[in-house]
Amino acid sequence: MQFVRKLIANLAKFIINYTPNTWVESIKKHPKLVAAYSNNLHKSGLMYQLQTIEEQKASYLAYMKHQNAQMSAQIKSSGNKVCESMLLVCVEQCNSNELFVTLESIKAQRLPFSNVIFWCKNADEKHLNNFLPKHCDFEFIVTSDLVGDARLNKEKTKASFIVYSGDKLDSYLTLALTTHINLDAHLAYFDTDKLNAAQIREYPDFKPDWNPDLQLTAGYINSGIWIVKLASFAKTCGPLSKFNVVKYLASCYLENIYSTIQHIPLVMLSRPTNIISLDKAKALFEPMYNDVASIIDTNNALPTLSLRWHLECEPLVSIIIPTRNAMELVRACIDSILKKTNYTNYEILLVDNNSDDSESIRYFHKLNEHPKITLLSYDKQFNYSAINNFAAKRAKGEVLALVNNDIEVINPDWLLNMVSHVMRDDIGCVGAKLLYSDNRIQHAGVVMGYGGGAGHGHKYFPGDHYGYMNRLIATQNYSAVTAACLLITQKDFWAVEGLNEESLAIAFNDVDLCLKVQQLGRRNLYCAEAILYHHESVSRGHEDTPEKVLRFKSELDYLKATWSEVIKADPAYNPNLTLKRENFAIKSIREA
Repeated sequence: MQFVRKLIANLAKFIINYTPNTWVESIKKHPKLVAAYSNNLHKSGLMYQLQTIEEQKASYLAYMKHQNAQMSAQIKSSGNKVCESMLLVCVEQCNSNELFVTLESIKAQRLPFSNVIFWCKNADEKHLNNFLPKHCDFEFIVTSDLVGDARLNKEKTKASFIVYSGDKLDSYLTLALTTHINLDAHLAYFDTDKLNAAQIREYPDFKPDWNPDLQLTAGYINSGIWIVKLASFAKTCGPLSKFNVVKYLASCYLENIYSTIQHIPLVMLSRPTNIISLDKAKALFEPMYNDVASIIDTNNALPTLSLRWHLECEPLVSIIIPTRNAMELVRACIDSILKKTNYTNYEILLVDNNSDDSESIRYFHKLNEHPKITLLSYDKQFNYSAINNFAAKRAKGEVLALVNNDIEVINPDWLLNMVSHVMRDDIGCVGAKLLYSDNRIQHAGVVMGYGGGAGHGHKYFPGDHYGYMNRLIATQNYSAVTAACLLITQKDFWAVEGLNEESLAIAFNDVDLCLKVQQLGRRNLYCAEAILYHHESVSRGHEDTPEKVLRFKSELDYLKATWSEVIKADPAYNPNLTLKRENFAIKSIREA
């Protein structure tokens, strides 16, 4: 039976992928058909995993052909445009082979740079001055003193593109610099890919728009940035190292240097495969981060940094847990909180919504005797938004934690880590990494646009997977996070009038909450260090009945109508990635 279900689900998915969108939308109007498909899909056990290597290569080759065709058409219509930007090549280590790769790509530019500067260490300056004239057909300056070299006084007032020796510039880079950078941009960056030993481009990093927390923890932008004035980089980046760009961009956030940072979703730079990960530079970044956060040791050899932001105080957290019956789920949830949570300043508000199981009711009243637990009674029809708003009005904490009754604590520091973020002035909602009972990913940040509305990035991936661009293990900004385990300050919660009881009783109320909070000028955040189980399939059903499908469709329609712009272009995602599956695969040309 399982095999048959998989076969039917795969066949249905294949048909949907190759059916005109107008037909698909028409089919979606029939609740019984949608319910049958949903029920079969969930029972089939299908997983949305990464593409195979062969699929990745084929899809990326198709993407590059498409990008090159677009850029070729642009250069034909660009006339006699000139690239006004300079190029700064950081030569951290004098390696002839790496230099040749970069030099050849500079020569291949469709438009020349206005000037090229090679920044090296003092011991390598003489060697470069002898080596470069033999291999360059363009003007250049070699310097070991980016700050004090008088020859650069005028140059540092100009716009510059910054790379490392060994990077290969796409031949259309200077055209893209000339045609794609906004007039108000202070800093801009492109997508990148990897250059293997055979000099073949592969494994693209399709980056999100400016994501400060991902930069702090993963250094997702590590080369290939354009800045409006080179002087700012020279002043801030420090001594020459492999991490100058990462360090500079971290300082841009920490010191509020730039207000307008533009992401251009074109692959314009290829980087070597031997890039050193951020965890190897812990000593370099600790002095930068010490004023605001501590780099914590997670006892895992991960290529990212884990930050715990300093707390001026430990605010009271009101953990709201709605339930109807489900005694064993509630017991596992609350016992794990009480026994495993290191952060101690919290209260638990257990909200009973019309329980009719006598054993559960007796257990809930017994819990009410615990000094940290208060039992509340909500005797109206189930409405997730209304229940949480009801409890939030009775909460004593400065921080609210919305927690499902099927959550179970794994990591003792989960609440401390989440609180350390939610108390930051520029952070709104904070979500956790949630695992299914079988240790696959259930939630690690919400991506807008999945399924036409919103979905969970990396859903069904193994719990120990690094994710696309290390995005499963790096704390970062997402447009939304799930309310299965979500922290928010009381102030922000009520500033947006809480959860939407009228239009979003069951689904998407958390996404709507996050997007409203984002409009306050906050960034929402996925906290990769807060790890819990979410036994989702146990506590609630899927949208697999006609009644549920109709209700879900109504709430999805509300989400689409209210947040169409974010759904159309989620800044935490990338337009070159698919919205068909929750796996960060490259978008097919058919989807574009």
